[in-house]
Amino acid sequence: MVHRVAILLLGLAALSPALADFTIYVGKSNDITDVGVTYSASEMQIHDHAPLSCSDVGHVVSISASTNNDASKGRWACDGCGAAAPRDWIVSRFEMYNHDDAVGHSTDHPVPLFDRATGAVTLYGTGNGNYDMLDVNNTYLGSCDRPAVPQEMDCWELISATFLTHMFTCTSDLVPNDALYNPWE
Repeated sequence: MVHRVAILLLGLAALSPALADFTIYVGKSNDITDVGVTYSASEMQIHDHAPLSCSDVGHVVSISASTNNDASKGRWACDGCGAAAPRDWIVSRFEMYNHDDAVGHSTDHPVPLFDRATGAVTLYGTGNGNYDMLDVNNTYLGSCDRPAVPQEMDCWELISATFLTHMFTCTSDLVPNDALYNPWE
């Protein structure tokens, strides 16, 4: 009997989707006069770990912010991302375009941000630094949280996003697309 229960539990575990962790960093692409204080985000990177080193950051495709705070046709958008330092933002919505052409839009082989296209991936604040991750049909994809003390890094010598801040740590069955990582590395 115990043997059958163990086999049943192993079978159920195999049917459950594997959850992956990934992190979202935001950065600024032009000069910063007061690092970490006066800030306007223009780029986003998705990583499969944290904390990062500058060499990690230099090997990942950066996604630009939407100019009209709408990621339905590309890029990313945010409600609560202001001119203050990202560590001080009170984010209520963080939306990422995730159609088949999210990365490499102008190339012959565009791909979504994650291992499958969901239209969009939107984080909605639920309080206390926690977020629900939903797709365009409001299907639950996972959860994210804001680090209490986010990693902030200056990698000006390597990348155009000179100052990056760890904004979210997420758990989902979505996996960052391999195409986010520069193929020449």
